[in-house]
Amino acid sequence: MRGSPLDYLFVLRPILMAPVWTMLLAGQYRASGTPLLTWRLPPELWLMIALYSGLMGAAYIVNQIFDVETDRLNKKLFLVAEGHVSKPAIIAEAALLSAAAVLLGFLKFPPPVGWLVLASGALGLLYSVPPFKFKAKPFLDMLANGAGYGGLAFATGWTATGAPAGAVWVAALPYVLSVSAVYLNTTLPDYRSDKATGNVTTGVLLGVRATTWLALALMAASAALAWRLGDNLCLVAAACSLPLFLLAVITQKMRWVMLSYQGGSLLFAFLVGLAYPSLFVLLAATYAALKYYHKWRFSMDYPRLADRG
Repeated sequence: MRGSPLDYLFVLRPILMAPVWTMLLAGQYRASGTPLLTWRLPPELWLMIALYSGLMGAAYIVNQIFDVETDRLNKKLFLVAEGHVSKPAIIAEAALLSAAAVLLGFLKFPPPVGWLVLASGALGLLYSVPPFKFKAKPFLDMLANGAGYGGLAFATGWTATGAPAGAVWVAALPYVLSVSAVYLNTTLPDYRSDKATGNVTTGVLLGVRATTWLALALMAASAALAWRLGDNLCLVAAACSLPLFLLAVITQKMRWVMLSYQGGSLLFAFLVGLAYPSLFVLLAATYAALKYYHKWRFSMDYPRLADRG
């Protein structure tokens, strides 16, 4: 199939921008206490959303380059796995996006924000690139995701508009726990292919039953800590996600495992969107673009909710 310039946009995995945007806005919300239903985001936050999206898109390219065999077995992320994009071109794309993000992080924001952006980029590389490859190391994979999304992205949103950074890491802890819980269950649909290719994730090491139990415990801990810190945003999201995580434990069915992390993520995005309705616009536009692109380019119905039994 002949390539399309759009492939180089969608190889950035726009669907994974949603948790990045959500966590950046959650950090900003917790720092500022912005009232609900405000359409006006500070210009520097819009810039950070664009900058961080490019940075994470570059990390997702690197991840796909080093995960080609696993992606072929899983029959997913085929733009790289099946050669629809040029490898030298996407390497250059990732390098340019990363360099631009770090440079703008230091030029347009206070130094602490620049360092957070740099740390996020470095963690993205450590997650995928051998010999570090945290994504194939049990518990390091979980910690990298929890610290990256729930910690660094949250802290970046907190500090991007000039809020003091003193309390940010304590405030981020419930989010680190909830993201870690979500991540654990995302490892289970790829259990067999990860095991076959030597990617020993936490899910591969512990197995399905123990992993779903650990994910449930972390989500419960997130809710408890959010209650203790008076963080109603995280408390409602985590508490309402718990039934889905409990059903994943009880049924041990992949459909409920997938719905636990999909439903939990969507609920959190919805709650953040109540504070910042602009997020709904971003999410709807991204979903529509993904639907159109995959239908037009590959005659696929994507994205869609869990469809495994």
